[in-house]
This record gives sequence, C-alpha cells and structure tokens, in this order.
Amino acid sequence: MLAYLSGKQIVVRNLLTDAAVWMPDNPASPSHLPVLVYRGHNYKATAVRISPSGAYVASGDERGTLRVWALDQEEHLCKYEATHLLAGASVTDVAWDGESKRIAACGARAGGESRVGDCAKVFSWDTGVTVGQLSQHLKGRISSLAFKPQRPMRLVTAGKDDHALRFHQGPPFQRVPPENGVPAEACHVKGGIHAVRYSHSGAWIVSVGSDRAIVLYEGKTLAFQSKLEHVHDATIYDVAWSADDSTILTASGDGTCQQFAVHADGTLSSTRVWKVAEFQLGGRPFKKVPVGGNQVGCAYVAGNVPVSVSLNGQIAVLPLDEGNMKILTGHDAPIAGLAVDAARNVFYTGDTDGILCEWDLVTGQPQRRLEPAEGNEDLTYVTHTGAIAGLACLPESSTLLSVGWDDKVRMAPNGVVGMATIEIGAQPSSIASGKALAVVCTVQGLLLVRTGQASTLMAIPYEAHAVCVDAHDQMVYVGGNDCNVHVYAVDGDTLKEVHVIENGHLKPIHALSLSHDGTKLAAGDGRDVCVWDLSAANKYAAVVAKGRWCFHVQKVTCLAWSLDDAVLVSGGADDSLYVWNVQQKMKRIHYPYAHRGGVTGVEFVPNVTAGTYRMISVGADAVVHVWDLTQHIQEKFS
Repeated sequence: MLAYLSGKQIVVRNLLTDAAVWMPDNPASPSHLPVLVYRGHNYKATAVRISPSGAYVASGDERGTLRVWALDQEEHLCKYEATHLLAGASVTDVAWDGESKRIAACGARAGGESRVGDCAKVFSWDTGVTVGQLSQHLKGRISSLAFKPQRPMRLVTAGKDDHALRFHQGPPFQRVPPENGVPAEACHVKGGIHAVRYSHSGAWIVSVGSDRAIVLYEGKTLAFQSKLEHVHDATIYDVAWSADDSTILTASGDGTCQQFAVHADGTLSSTRVWKVAEFQLGGRPFKKVPVGGNQVGCAYVAGNVPVSVSLNGQIAVLPLDEGNMKILTGHDAPIAGLAVDAARNVFYTGDTDGILCEWDLVTGQPQRRLEPAEGNEDLTYVTHTGAIAGLACLPESSTLLSVGWDDKVRMAPNGVVGMATIEIGAQPSSIASGKALAVVCTVQGLLLVRTGQASTLMAIPYEAHAVCVDAHDQMVYVGGNDCNVHVYAVDGDTLKEVHVIENGHLKPIHALSLSHDGTKLAAGDGRDVCVWDLSAANKYAAVVAKGRWCFHVQKVTCLAWSLDDAVLVSGGADDSLYVWNVQQKMKRIHYPYAHRGGVTGVEFVPNVTAGTYRMISVGADAVVHVWDLTQHIQEKFS
C-alpha cells in the first residue's frame, strides 16, 4: 500500500504494475476498490504515516490538526483528533513507534522564535497524553523525525534551519546530551536536514539534507558511522529504507533518485541511478533541472520496489531491472472540465492549474498528461496559464477543445495540443459541442467554434452560464442569470434566437443537457432540475417542472442523460449526485458526499452493454470516480 497527499485528501492505493488487475471483476484483485481517498481534513494535508500494525493512519494538515483514523475498517472512523497540535502550525512529519501506541509529530512553531510553544510533540494516540518533552530547534522549525522501531525506544528530530539532529530516549522522552561527540548531532555542515529515517531493524539511522550529503549513524546511540558527500547535484529531499535494510533510496532536486547499498561495516556505495526528470521529458537530457522534475519524496513499496514523487505531482515506479519507469499521473487541483471521446475510448479532464489529463474509458486509469504545444521543458504540463473552465470533444474529428481563464480556446486533435489557439477576448464560463460545432459561453457573449476557426463574439443581453448543442449542429440552448433558457438556431457563423423558455426557473441556470434522441432538455439552477419537451407535438412543455426535483441544497453544476435516455443524473455544489427517471418522478437515487467541494462534471460511458449504466464523475476534490449504477437503477426504477 502506498499513502500520499493530494490537496485535503489522503490517498491510499494498492500499487500494482498491471492496470487491468484493478478491474473490480478480476479475481486477482486484492480489493474491490483498490484506491481509498480519505477526506477527513478541512485544510491541505501535509503529512501521513501508516502504523506498523497496518490498522491505523496518522495524518496532519497545514493548520496543525492531527487525525488518527482506521485503515482496516470500511467506515475509516476517526479514532483520535488533536486540533492545533502545534499551536496551529503546519504538521510536516509524523512517526509511529514500533508498537503502534505512540505518535510523534513535528512542524513549525507558530510565530517562529518570537513565540513560546512546541515544534514537536510525542503522545499516546489513544489517550492524547504527552509522554515526554522533545528538544526544540532553531527558529522553532523541525522538518522530520523518526522512531526506533524496537525497544529501547529512541526518537530523532531534524532541524529545518540549524542542520542539527536531536536524540531522545524514553518514554518519557528526554533529550540525550552529547558527550564526546555521541550522539553525533552536527554531521551536516549547512542548510537544513530534510529527512531522517530509522532502519526497520533499528540498527541504523540515515539523514539527508541541503548539503547534498548522506550520513549514517548507529541506531542505539546516534554515533557517527559514515558519510557520503555530494552524492547529488542538488538538495536531497527524502530518503527511505528497503524492507531488508540492505539499501536506501534518495530523492533529489537534481531530478534523479539513487539507490545505495548499506554494508555491514556501515559504509555506503551507490548501486543505481534513475533519471526520473529526463524520463518524463521523453529521454531528452537537460542543462537546467526542470522545476517540475525535482524529486521531493521517495519510498519502497512491497519491500523493495522504489517509488518517487516529482514536484509536478507525478509518481514514478522505478524499475529494478532494465525496464521503463511507470508514471502514475492525475490531478492535484480541482477538476473543472470533463469530456468524452468515444471514438478513441478515452476521456479528458482539466483542472484549475491549467493541466489536461487523458484517461482510459474502459479501465478508468490515467494514461498521460497532455503536453502544451509551446513545449514542456519545465515539466509542469501547464496547457492554459489560467484555470480551465470547460472541455468539449468534436466527434467528427476527435478534437478536444479546452477553454481557460487565459481567454483562449486550445485544440487537441487526437489528444495532441496544437499551436493554433483562438483568442476569445473574454473570460469563458463553459463550452459544449455537437458534431463539428462548439459554442463557448463568456462573460461578454457567445462564440461559435469549428475546427480551426471561430466566429466573432456575439453579444447577448444576459450573462450565459451553461450551453448545449444538438447532435446535428442546428440548435443551441443557453441558460444564464436571467433564469431563462434561450433557444437559438445556427445560421452560418451566427445564432438566431427562436424561442425563450420563460418562468421555468426561479434561479440562474448553471447546467443544461440534451437527451440523445433530441426530445428532452434538462436544466439545473440553484436548486431545481427541470425537464422540457422538445418534440414537435408538445414543444417546450414542462415534463418536470420546478418544485418537483428540488433536492439539491446548492446549485446544480452538471447534468447527463444515460445512453438510452432512461435516467438523468445531476451533480451539485452540495457534493451530491442524484439519479432521476422521468417516468417515475417521485423516485430518486441519492449519492451524498460524492465529491468533496462539489461535483463539477458527469458523463455516462458509451459503448457499454445494453442495460448497463456506467458513469464518470469529477469534482473539486481533484478525484475521478467511475460508477456502475446498473444494480441501483434496476432496483429503484425496475
């Protein structure tokens, strides 16, 4: 199991090399759902550590809250919570003792040197009782700490500014003062110590820091054993031990990870170098390290499989043989756009950092991040310099269109971002497409986009929030802050208003979706989901009027019809998903807490077996969910 941080979430995933094994119906899969996203923190998570027993996880956030929660229960209940553990300062590292009874947490003392308080604490997690007094560091900042896994218990803390270690014994834990150079607290010469780790046997301690050195100590006394200097060309940010303590792994700002053999006499020797940043660049060497290629964390999974994380948020599974690295990618910022390309069996997502990702439509696994046309030499993958506001796919040409707050439309035929961009001239709010036509809503009007060209911006007397286009590129439906749905006919490079659905909503409209047969239009506002009949026999009559489907407590942000138009799904800023059926208006299926921070996109998966309802949803929590609603829909709506 690999645990890491993503925004406010803690992610614990079963790290398997074959994505196909993750399919729920595969008997080889060790878990029905191989990825757990824990959402118990209210602020950005900064530290996580699984207990040696594997039963609990301790995690901390930037406001100093530490939570201990169950990993081996389906509910993942919180067993202990300490708010303002370090006077409200960020928790930078967490460590468990070998008995899974005591926790040590460190960070920065609130206010630095000017305030009185602790920058590290050790306590019994089940009672919250402090079990000792840990030594303080310069400016009240500690970057890392480590527990000795066995008795006699020892605890080491590392300073972020004073490049010094502090050695403690207990419980209750008290500092062991140096005598004749033991404990060896000052083996690093400058900068800060970024990581200190005990070996699993407790025989060794290793520390790394800004001076690009690796220092090995004796585990019981912190006596100096050996030192390797300048092993990297930049700061070493993290270090990890293999399960048998025979090797250590380092991650550095020079874009590489190294593996070192630990010999019986306490000396170290380099055995392997992985050029992770160079691999992410496609094998191209570089003179200056790409900022996104800095390796800032590392760990061993399954005992001896090395893993590292880059500053750009991508996780690299490092090969032990001559094979290629495997890059695990995704989003680390709220997802604001979702589009499906059924012809290529992929779907795309875009986030508020301007990053686009391509996913496999069958397995739901991320395939890659799209590279910007201007180049990706910094390895940040920023396609839009502002937040992405929406995505749409043109089925006729398999072209992805993305709009962002840099006031541009970018086109990506077959998932390759082209140099040609369209200047919108106004901030976009949403985009929708038909067959070969896309319409962009902006704060100043509407824009028609076809492959390679765009119309002039058309001013409208209201502010448009949502838009949808029919499958034949003939009709456009727009909802806005005037609480009406405006119906337009496409006339060349302009739109001609042919009807207005008035008095159907009491609040501004934020979501629209047209059924696949073109006979029903769903609209969502600040509370209601309404459905309108577009058939010639009963034009624009209300199938579901306001006040009927009104269970969202915040605005409806997205809508999607199933492939057979039997059910409608709505997602809202209230974190909820609702499934509706126009034939049985009194029934509904509710999925609360689907996405923390709100649902931002939902689409049904095409090319599935008839009678099967598979769905994709994305949200402000940077998470992509793949749903199988078949059983629930059959049970509820027969």
